[in-house]
Amino acid sequence: MPAHEVWEAQRERSNPRTLRLVIWLALHLGRTFTRLLLYPIVAYFLLTGGEPARASRSFLRQALGREPTLIDRARHWYTFAAVVLDRVFLLGDRSQYFAVQVEQENLVLEAARQGRGAVLLVSHFGSFEVLRAISQREPALSLRIVVDREHGAMLTQLLEALNPALAAAVIDASQRGPQLALVLKDALDHGDVLGMMGDRAYASERTVPVRFMNRAAQLPENPWILASVLQVPVFLAFGIYDGGNRYRIRFERLAERVVLPRANRTAAVNGYAQAYADRLEAQVRAAPYNWFNFFDFWTDETAAD
Repeated sequence: MPAHEVWEAQRERSNPRTLRLVIWLALHLGRTFTRLLLYPIVAYFLLTGGEPARASRSFLRQALGREPTLIDRARHWYTFAAVVLDRVFLLGDRSQYFAVQVEQENLVLEAARQGRGAVLLVSHFGSFEVLRAISQREPALSLRIVVDREHGAMLTQLLEALNPALAAAVIDASQRGPQLALVLKDALDHGDVLGMMGDRAYASERTVPVRFMNRAAQLPENPWILASVLQVPVFLAFGIYDGGNRYRIRFERLAERVVLPRANRTAAVNGYAQAYADRLEAQVRAAPYNWFNFFDFWTDETAAD
């Protein structure tokens, strides 16, 4: 089964009652107390992780260049659990809990102030929600999140209940095809910045082969087609969790214009996708425990375990 179909097939491993309890505890008892719950949660996933646990171990082996220890694996799961918990506070407008350092934010703010529209590629690396720390204080930055509501629907719905305004701004990527393309075009025409995941393709999407962490992987083609047709710049954003209450947001410009000549369109798309993969790899190698693709991400025949 292709990697993108594997992650879509994974079932959520919690239930609404448990998630509501965690959210209630977080909002009523605070971040310090609720973080104590992360330890039994991490132990649970280490013991019963199944395919996600195997994927975590395989990734760490690739990123660290050695066999990961139990401490390495626990740290990977703890980082993931901490970032997921912090989503509750970030979506619940409790940003006072965090110390956020921002690098090169003017790259995106200048485009937003000009009303040009832009594609902001993010990934399942670190925290996307921490970007709200900028959008909340910058009125000109209209950030529209493009997500598939059907995958991870349980957690998505509960977290969106914390912030109805944000929920209204979400663009549902489960409505594939021409309908989604029209919605995205309308948002960009209005000068919105579209936050799109660049590291996962859905089963119905065309993909691009790249080299990532010295192995073959497939990335979605759509961001490059969209940026090319609408002639909007492409930026990258990384919301890196540095431990404790510290986050670091880094913006990078990938392309002022995406040009896909008819004569060598495929090669041009591959070039942009590989440039994105290279930038992502640099960040992942610097902060490997922030990698949250808990499935067999690669498409080559290298042994996973």
